[in-house]
Amino acid sequence: MAIMVRIVYINRSAYSEAGRSNTSRTVTVGTTRGKIYDRNGELLVDSQSKLTAAVTPVAGAKKYLPGDTDFDAVASYIKNGSPFVVKVQSEISNELVRSFEVPLRYSDSDPACHIVGYVNSEGKGVTGVEKAYDELLSGYGGRLTVSFEADALGRVLAGMDKIVRDVNFNSQGGVVLTLDKRIQQLTEKALGESRVESGCAVVMEAHSGDIVALASVPVFDRNRVEQSLDGENSPLVNKALASYSAGSVFKSVVAAFALESGVSEAFTVSCEGKVTVGDKVFTCYGETAHGEVNMEKALQKSCNIYFIRLMEKLDAEKFLSFCSKIGFGEGVSLCDGIEGEKGLLPSAEALSLEGNRANFAFGQGDLLVTPLHMVKAYHVLATGTLAEPRLIYGFCDGEGNITAENVKTPERVLDEKTVDKMREMLYSVTEKGIATNAKSEFLKLAGKTGTAESGIYDESGEEVYRTWFTGFYPADEPEYIVAVMNEDGVGGNADCAPVFREICEGME
Repeated sequence: MAIMVRIVYINRSAYSEAGRSNTSRTVTVGTTRGKIYDRNGELLVDSQSKLTAAVTPVAGAKKYLPGDTDFDAVASYIKNGSPFVVKVQSEISNELVRSFEVPLRYSDSDPACHIVGYVNSEGKGVTGVEKAYDELLSGYGGRLTVSFEADALGRVLAGMDKIVRDVNFNSQGGVVLTLDKRIQQLTEKALGESRVESGCAVVMEAHSGDIVALASVPVFDRNRVEQSLDGENSPLVNKALASYSAGSVFKSVVAAFALESGVSEAFTVSCEGKVTVGDKVFTCYGETAHGEVNMEKALQKSCNIYFIRLMEKLDAEKFLSFCSKIGFGEGVSLCDGIEGEKGLLPSAEALSLEGNRANFAFGQGDLLVTPLHMVKAYHVLATGTLAEPRLIYGFCDGEGNITAENVKTPERVLDEKTVDKMREMLYSVTEKGIATNAKSEFLKLAGKTGTAESGIYDESGEEVYRTWFTGFYPADEPEYIVAVMNEDGVGGNADCAPVFREICEGME
């Protein structure tokens, strides 16, 4: 009786488990990583799954496997008595083969490849949020395994029970972004169907500074990153973080500062299509003579001559200080680890030269900006407040509970009268000015085009132009700020204004 009791005890104790572990074979069916969500809890990764089956290494299991299985490899596993896993198309559950749903980290339907980023073959974040929050996302990772009983030689015993172990495999923990998946997909669609082959679009929520969409083209396949390493137009580069010549979208910033400095919107200049400043001749596009123009007309017609003369009335050092205050010349940080380039802001010494000051007046010369700079600046024009663009909404624990990050209160930098006037003037640009492709039949949209010289020439010797449209909607009570940029375009109205309009109309 004592021997029998001892046998029962051993079989139910840790000794049994130890013995079992020494005579078992384990396969990993799948691994997971922390989730990445949009602001509404929609998954931006792991949104689809695949079926993976754990297979007992006996000949009878072959009949349950799909036709495209590598049966030579299967034969080798069976010969060695080693359990294995295969992809299957439908659910299977019997004593030899059992399928499991395993999340697919990236699928074709998952948006925001440049912001979310990707992991390498070892599961380590390489770019984007995957890299910036690699430690946190790895910490929420899990594993699903199946253990098979084996004989003393390590050969699996058919017909024996299998043990499925879920180690944090279904954890919900991860990062919650400010992106809105619907608006992100809308923005990607608008860019994908446009003339913009290499560029980006950024959408910011006006009241919070939250980035609800950030899309860069061309996109890349995160499951086949190597195919894009030398791809045309640098698919792996997030264009929203890169710096470019600004051109005429910068004129709105000059106009706002002029109003703040006491210059009336009624200030008038006679444009003859060109003007000599120092030893340099500056022209309007095509040397078009715009005649007598005030501030609103100058924005509508994008008159370079007007803004050259307007800049002459401003204190250059104070204007540079204003530009610095609203973020030009410094990196725009979306979160720890994701930051736009600093761009370039001319020095006060450089602007002491008439020609440099004239160039700066319409966004050329020693001025480089990122699309993040422009969406931040137009947020100031549209609301009068300075908000820092934000990408991280909060964090989610393993049970799915979200802790939101605090939102900083935007700082007021423009007088309300200046803001009202800028809204009116930029609305007139889309309604009566050169931004005809930004005009909507049912929305009040406001903004400004830009076509900037880059100093870069293509193979045929033609200069490459950076084209822009930056604006907001609704024009009278802005809810969203949108910046669209094309690396190699024809003009802001032709390339970028239609994308802006489509994004705004799609958000309604």
